[in-house]
Amino acid sequence: MIAPAGVPTLKDYGRILLSGWALIAAAAVLSAAVAWLATSFVEPSYTAASRVFVTAPGPPSPKNSVDGNRGSLVRVESSVQLATGEQVLRRVIASLDVPMEPAELKNDITVVPSPGSALIEMSVVNDDAELARDIANAVAVQLVRLVGEIDLGVDGPVSQLTVVDAATTPGAATGPTRTSNAMLGGVMGVVLGSVLVLARGISRDSIDHRDQVEQLLGERMGEKR
Repeated sequence: MIAPAGVPTLKDYGRILLSGWALIAAAAVLSAAVAWLATSFVEPSYTAASRVFVTAPGPPSPKNSVDGNRGSLVRVESSVQLATGEQVLRRVIASLDVPMEPAELKNDITVVPSPGSALIEMSVVNDDAELARDIANAVAVQLVRLVGEIDLGVDGPVSQLTVVDAATTPGAATGPTRTSNAMLGGVMGVVLGSVLVLARGISRDSIDHRDQVEQLLGERMGEKR
């Protein structure tokens, strides 16, 4: 398919971009620098995680062992909901004596069950590495205690939670990352700079290249004939 006369081709767009490489490069550098500086003013955040294991105690027999495993998986979902519930959050706040409301603390906690297993992981993000560790451990401990208090049957506990991995103090910040943000800013600068260069070149509708001149001259000669 031949493009209509006067319509820019991909080659023309490429030449426009090439002629405006300085503007594109400047936009990329400026955007990367802005992203780097903006990230520098944001406090780093740290992530700590603890894990608990859910079991359903019962008499030692093969059938009860299978039933116990099924019961554990069923109770994982309810334990996930309890981990960020009002009762656990208020107990965590009281035990650590942190000046936070339950809703505010809930935003810093992510509770995820491991697929196909009875493990639950609780991740906490905070701008204080030690506080992130303490909150993650407190959530695990308070969840274990709450389930032990409410999930009871005639013969004793229906389910039992055990802390299998305590949170440790994170050694490095998990965000924000200045390098990745600067790279993303640079890419956005290239895109923005390219759009501006193309818009400027198309709006000027200038004749800058030999083949464009030859194309127009050929059209004129054909009209005269």
